[in-house]
Amino acid sequence: MAGFAPPYFNYNEVMKRILFALIALMGLVACEAEPDTTIKQTLTLSVDNTEIYANGTQAATFTVKDDTDAVVEDATIYSASTNEPLGSNTFTTQYAGTYSFYAMKGNAKSNTVTITAKMVTEETKVVTLTADTTSLEVDATVTFSIDCNGENVTTASEVFNANGNVKLESNTFTTDKEGEYTFYAMYEGEKSNSVVVTFNKKSNVVSPDELTLSAEPNTIVADGIEKAIFTLKKGDNTITDYELYNANDDTKLAAKEFSTTEAGSYSFYAMYEGKKSNNVAITARMNIVEEEKPLEIEATATTIKANGVDSTKFIVTQDGANVTDSATIYVNGGKLNGNRFVTTTPGTYTVYAEKGTVKSNEITITAEEVTATGKSIVFAEGVTLTSGWYDVNKFKMGNNGDIQMCWAASASNIIQWWQDRYVAHGGTLPTTAVNGPSTKTYDTGCKYQLALMDMFHSEWDNSLGGHVNEAIPWYFEGSLNGGEYAAANSQAVPKTEGGYWKSVWPSIMENMYCGYDQVLPPTFETSYSYTVRYNNYYLWGNGTSYEGNERLKIVSDIVVNAFEHGMASLTIALSANIYTLHHAVTLWGYEIDNATGLLTRVWITDSDDMETEPKREILHEMTVSIGEGKSHIQFSSPDIRYKNVWLVGVVPVAGPDSAE
Repeated sequence: MAGFAPPYFNYNEVMKRILFALIALMGLVACEAEPDTTIKQTLTLSVDNTEIYANGTQAATFTVKDDTDAVVEDATIYSASTNEPLGSNTFTTQYAGTYSFYAMKGNAKSNTVTITAKMVTEETKVVTLTADTTSLEVDATVTFSIDCNGENVTTASEVFNANGNVKLESNTFTTDKEGEYTFYAMYEGEKSNSVVVTFNKKSNVVSPDELTLSAEPNTIVADGIEKAIFTLKKGDNTITDYELYNANDDTKLAAKEFSTTEAGSYSFYAMYEGKKSNNVAITARMNIVEEEKPLEIEATATTIKANGVDSTKFIVTQDGANVTDSATIYVNGGKLNGNRFVTTTPGTYTVYAEKGTVKSNEITITAEEVTATGKSIVFAEGVTLTSGWYDVNKFKMGNNGDIQMCWAASASNIIQWWQDRYVAHGGTLPTTAVNGPSTKTYDTGCKYQLALMDMFHSEWDNSLGGHVNEAIPWYFEGSLNGGEYAAANSQAVPKTEGGYWKSVWPSIMENMYCGYDQVLPPTFETSYSYTVRYNNYYLWGNGTSYEGNERLKIVSDIVVNAFEHGMASLTIALSANIYTLHHAVTLWGYEIDNATGLLTRVWITDSDDMETEPKREILHEMTVSIGEGKSHIQFSSPDIRYKNVWLVGVVPVAGPDSAE
């Protein structure tokens, strides 16, 4: 959600007024007796939003004025409860409550204003108004955007000029009159924060000899690291060999930049060829690091049935606010997708949550064994209906150069699962391993969900389709598992040698199941591997006498064997003609009839299951049946894009430590 930008004030204009006032005062001193230096100044503190949401983003902005109604830029805002300076003219918080503030300049103290920070819940609609600029010249246009809980709702919202509560005809505003204008938005009955926009008099033509000093940014954190960088212009020309001075004590700075560890207001000017520039004010706000409040996690039920259906939901709170959506929940050390937990494995599960660096209390969930129903549900190790699985998606329907990369998406899912299990077994990933979520944004503005997909995107020629059972060995050991014998221009090929685990792979292979038979050209001798492709054409497809349940039993046995040692990818056809339109998906679990040994349901993720952005992770449940003519095995679901698909091949992949 976008932050609320504080209003910008014309520092140059304010400093000119102060300079003129000083000149006038000097004239009085020259002609009259020394005046009384005890000057009483009245300060008035106001705030644009007396109510904000405690989401750490929505802000209240303060303004301090003197008894002439002029803005006092160098006043300091203080917390009325702690008497500590705020360090800026804006206030945000993540904790609900009532907060009071006052302003001071010298011995003058303002009135106190109170801000209420409202608790954010799952049902809260936080409407945030932002402007593309908060300071512009008259006759220019400001454009507003409205956000509700992270969703852009500009077109469905109304923007109002708070002076008279006049609704704007659109989300833009312009005027030929100088001054400050306050705006707010309404969306579905909820009112946004206020935004103050200043329209200034049009700039005069810059004199060729005028020195203009500016700084970016004008507000920094007093952490000794963040800097304000100064720029001096003479007319329209940038000057670099000038001298920069602190106006508070006229000391010269060694560089054209400023940082500090002390919060406060600072003023600077430049000297060039004997001439002095305007003064520029810099605000250094206090580097406040709020200690996060403790996290609490609770469950709607602490005992469930281990039937893959019965579930419990977790709720995470912090200082009374519901922060479930921004927390990460772990079950037996594994990350949970969402906050719902189901399982088919009886036992005791330890659950906790993390948010930032704060860890919650631990709670225990018991999954009770259920009476046999004649069917068993089996998921890959560490996987449940709601956690442990991955679903890399293509973006923009493949227009991001990944239209042929379903095999890479499935391989990425499986490799990340494999690495998760390796760590869960006590292993340490080699430094060369590609691990975790993607950080790279492509020209579509989207990010792949796993860094592994980024790797396949950049290190393979992906103009043609490929095979999961070749991509995985290439990643781990630098072998194509027979793919090097493929005909030229028939499939995707790597541009690099891979082998991200090559240095440690021999010792790992000793503890893996490597009993899959595979025939490799040109010798056609039988060898053993930890991944292979069982193809419909040769094992249970056309050209054999198998049909109906006999055909399905062969497939069921292969899947059961695969999950005894790891998991699998599936090759499917999007047409009943299984020779065309092949596509790779990832198999995470299955249901089997204990009496017949036949598959009845499967759970898969699919890189092509969504046609619109933004994509999200989905685990699909599909029923298993025999297709027309008893020759093909069919998977069906009303919720998946293709509705019906036909099995072509199974690619089992052994997990770590899966020796016989």
